[in-house]
Amino acid sequence: MSKVTILCPYCFQPFDRNEVEMQCMNYAQKQEMTETGAYGKVPVCKPDYDEKFNNHWGQQTKVKYIFKPTLSFKEKLGWKPIQEKPCPHCSTSTQRFVCPHCHNWLPVEMIEKGSEIISVIGGPASGKSNYIVSLIHQLMKYQARLGLNVTLQQVGRNDEEKTSNMYRVAKQKIFENKEALPKTQEAKNPIPWIIRLESTTTKKAVYLVFYDTAGESFKNTEVMERDALYFRYSKAVIVAFDTLAIPKIKRVLEMNNIENVTEAYDYKEMWNTIKVFHENHKHYKMTEHPYAFVFTKFDAVIDNCDDLNCNVDNFIEDDNFKNSSYLTGQDSRVSKEELKNNSDMIFSYLVDQDIWDEESLALNIRQLWGDNGMFFGVSALGGMCDSTLSIQTKSEEVKPIRVLDPLVWILIKLGDFGIMCK
Repeated sequence: MSKVTILCPYCFQPFDRNEVEMQCMNYAQKQEMTETGAYGKVPVCKPDYDEKFNNHWGQQTKVKYIFKPTLSFKEKLGWKPIQEKPCPHCSTSTQRFVCPHCHNWLPVEMIEKGSEIISVIGGPASGKSNYIVSLIHQLMKYQARLGLNVTLQQVGRNDEEKTSNMYRVAKQKIFENKEALPKTQEAKNPIPWIIRLESTTTKKAVYLVFYDTAGESFKNTEVMERDALYFRYSKAVIVAFDTLAIPKIKRVLEMNNIENVTEAYDYKEMWNTIKVFHENHKHYKMTEHPYAFVFTKFDAVIDNCDDLNCNVDNFIEDDNFKNSSYLTGQDSRVSKEELKNNSDMIFSYLVDQDIWDEESLALNIRQLWGDNGMFFGVSALGGMCDSTLSIQTKSEEVKPIRVLDPLVWILIKLGDFGIMCK
């Protein structure tokens, strides 16, 4: 018997493929006596309040009818995809799948093939939102070079919440208007960005779920107990740390009269929260999964390397930022040595008292994660922002620096994605 487990990217609850529910998509109307006593157009299949959906979003909204479909013998065994099913109320066929726990709309391919999820988390003002958009931008640009098919998902409560549309708006703001995204506001359940990656050679697929929570969600373990189920169920995690929050770097920026217009949040609070969460839930086996520890806004380190006593030869060439060699050279194979050298360089910054002086953080991560933890330096925007969030870059374009490295390393660690290495 074929058993496929789905992990919902909205509520992060797992369920068996055969437990999936479906939602009517009949938007037809008919003439009927209304509640006011006059004839008018009403939906053929009337929407109603749905307890699971409304509990998830913390609102009272009427939605189309949701039902448990009757599956054929072959569908139950996974011998064939789940076909369209008739709505019990209006008999209109539908193939819109929803999570049985929160009743949010899920991609058809996720139901057919299961879901492995890579999550992105970060503290307040860590640049996570900008990183998400830059990462998608680079994925779309270089997918052929990496041997991947990248699909932005078309699911959501409305058009504005579909990943493809959220990306289109954010991409225009960053890459055309040269404006950074504002700080993410806190919400009961933030809208996930859902991107499907499939290897063109092995056909293995994974879903990137950028769960763009306000960073305040990671300030204490109680909130994480409620919101961070992705720690338990994600196949890998990208953790975004704000480089500008490192005290040594803050002092150098102030000395050079460089204004950091974003609120620098002490990422060590977030790290301590993750560590305590891990210690309280060792059965989750978090350290057995790849964790990319990403220092964002790394352009500030490169631009001020002399004052920071940093050797940034791995990140700069001919006075320009040097991007990943598998993207810029004729050879699209990923150099594992290059990734390791960059990680080791950042580790050396962390443990050196004269550079970043964050030895405890570095040694903690190395001790807990070992080879499953890697350090990265990235810049989503290629420059800092002024008080109006206008991006200040050396060129006319916004050029992200090494934003793909954490994801590429994770795909290599997960295996079977056909990422060519050397």
